[in-house]
Amino acid sequence: MKTMKAIVYNGPWDMTLEDLPEPKPLKGEVLLEMEAVGICGSDVHGFTGESGRRAPGMVMGHEAVGRVVSLGEGVTTPEIGCRVAVYNILADEAPAPDEGDPSFVNKKVVGVNLGTRGAMAEYLAIPAVNAIPVSDRVTSEVALLAEPIAVVLHGFHRLQEKSINANSVAIMGSGTIGLSALLIASERGLKKLAVLDVIQEKLERVSDFGGKGVLIEESKSTDAIDWNVQTALGGKPDLVIDAVGSKESFEQAVAIVAEGGTVLLIGNLAREVAFPLQTAVSNEITFIGTYGFDRKAFEEAVHIVPEFKDELTTFIEGRCRLDTTPQMMTKLARGEVRALKVIIEFNATS
Repeated sequence: MKTMKAIVYNGPWDMTLEDLPEPKPLKGEVLLEMEAVGICGSDVHGFTGESGRRAPGMVMGHEAVGRVVSLGEGVTTPEIGCRVAVYNILADEAPAPDEGDPSFVNKKVVGVNLGTRGAMAEYLAIPAVNAIPVSDRVTSEVALLAEPIAVVLHGFHRLQEKSINANSVAIMGSGTIGLSALLIASERGLKKLAVLDVIQEKLERVSDFGGKGVLIEESKSTDAIDWNVQTALGGKPDLVIDAVGSKESFEQAVAIVAEGGTVLLIGNLAREVAFPLQTAVSNEITFIGTYGFDRKAFEEAVHIVPEFKDELTTFIEGRCRLDTTPQMMTKLARGEVRALKVIIEFNATS
């Protein structure tokens, strides 16, 4: 039996490099050799146990680009040698207990709740329809950033479904999702854009992406921050995108959104927050939750990633090998590494 190297999550703060059976592509599947895998913020929060959304014994990794090396029965495309991005939702139903953790997501998601079927491994078998060919105009590490772009696109699709159009937008958080939201909003012609964060250094690229940075200082009151946002935008934003999902970011989002405005909830770091019922009712605020993405958003993201390749390249601020991933995850969790996006390289020699 062939084996492969994979990173196994054993419990909070505990990951190890192990030998697992190399998967064989079943009927309708392809086998991918990994080329680049992103470490998502949700992976880090799962690693620490903070989010509770990872199960011991699993292999993480859901942002991935690989190359097709073997075809299962009945598969003709994508062809062997084709480079593809992984559309990681395998089914719109929770996994059975013997294949993963069905307790928190009602979908089968690679690297999230499907046991050892994750991308932090040398090989990954997925249905051929989930392997989306990527453009030769971008590197594998940039191509995998289709996932955060897809998360944002799905959120904008949710807004469109409800006929919500924004003129001014404030984005909570300048991480990968927050900056992806800034790129998409700018690409859609929105001019009044602000991004809020507690770390000044993270806001430095905001102006390059078409927005205005607003620092959230601990010494400043919510009203003072609201005033700074209004100054940056020329008024209160009619759309606030919470790309963090903490108690603090949610409270700030509610405080700064205009009357009759909308809060789009993407981040879900906190398991629960206090809901300001009277403010929400009195100000007629609309709240829209959006989780992950669907195939429509992912395919659109893979298609448009080349348009943003210069900006997305700047997201990548750290790299590691598969064998050093546990150490990197620990550094990210401790705040010793503050890279916007860390990439696991599979062809690195040093």
